[in-house]
Amino acid sequence: MYSWIQRLYIFLLLVITSFPLKASDDTNSEKFDISATLFHHVLETHDWHVADIPLGGGEYLSITIPLPWLVYNPQKKTIDFFFLLGHSEKEKNQIAQQKGYVLHHEKLYIRNENVLSPDGKPLPEFEKEVEKIGAVWKPKKGSHRVIEQDGTLIALSDELIDLSPSKTVLHMLLVGILLLIIFSKIAKEYQINKDKPPKGLQSMFEPVIIFIRDEVAKPNLGNRYEAFLPYLLTLFFFIWFSNLLGLLPLSSNIMGNISVTAALATLSLILTNINGSKDYWKHIFWFPGVSLPMKFLMLPVELIGIITKPFSLMIRLFANISAGHFMVLSLISLIFLIGKNGTSAGGTIGGILLAIPFTLFIYCLEFLVAILQAYIFTLLTCVFIGQAMASHEEHH
Repeated sequence: MYSWIQRLYIFLLLVITSFPLKASDDTNSEKFDISATLFHHVLETHDWHVADIPLGGGEYLSITIPLPWLVYNPQKKTIDFFFLLGHSEKEKNQIAQQKGYVLHHEKLYIRNENVLSPDGKPLPEFEKEVEKIGAVWKPKKGSHRVIEQDGTLIALSDELIDLSPSKTVLHMLLVGILLLIIFSKIAKEYQINKDKPPKGLQSMFEPVIIFIRDEVAKPNLGNRYEAFLPYLLTLFFFIWFSNLLGLLPLSSNIMGNISVTAALATLSLILTNINGSKDYWKHIFWFPGVSLPMKFLMLPVELIGIITKPFSLMIRLFANISAGHFMVLSLISLIFLIGKNGTSAGGTIGGILLAIPFTLFIYCLEFLVAILQAYIFTLLTCVFIGQAMASHEEHH
């Protein structure tokens, strides 16, 4: 049963959204693209976007912290280091063109304008990438090799080797520095307060450290837990702090980058297999207790199992963190969708009343997900290592 307050809230919401009061007479306003907004948050960038200041007339001043580009050009056999300083994509691309490159969707390509032959026909390697519309050749929809800029067809070359630090790399460095500062201070507090109750940061993080040691490492690794405890603690706090940083303004979605979760899963794969006992490898290559034909059938299954375990770690962490960010952004985007991108004052107010409560709920839930996913990744890594180290004698 809804209370009268809940019914009044729903009634007002329906009334407000039923009257699209015009807040603007601009009938040609650009339609809000929710998919572009979502993927812009997830995809990698080479600058740190801070804010957009409205200048009027639909123009904005974009405030960003530029990051350096470091690329190897195999055609010129040179390493180029430069900044793309500008407040818009067009300004940045103009600087890139001066250096012989093209900036397209936050990625740098070698510029090549030889798409059409002197007689005006497309070169053989680009015939499937372009189409003739009227008397003009245009890139086909979905083409990733040919784009059009200022009326010129430009071919994009993937030969470039990009070694540039991205926003995710910068934020991982910030997380690393933050962890060093915090735990260096905690280590000093342990030295000073050897026989005293914990204080300050020490009292805040000690229960978490003891929990990982006693509830994660010891039950799964037994007497050998001490050798892996530093890595497990580093893994847990790195994921946790990265997730928390992603919930703050002006930050990026570190664990929503599948390259990061793939790297962490690869480390788990390496640690699991280099610590595997002879019984672990025996169960993979010569499964005991089954007939010879079954051994050959089990072999590919076990080999695939070596990869699927860390793969599941990678996908689980990436999907859960990305999903949370997508949900928050989708709910906020409802304000612009219902408000028709600012042209409907009633729709905008209705969107706010609808989106903000749910957004706050999901946002609070994300703080729980941040530590929960760090715990799950650390626990499963520990379980996989413990299973690999287990020997037949330990079960008797």
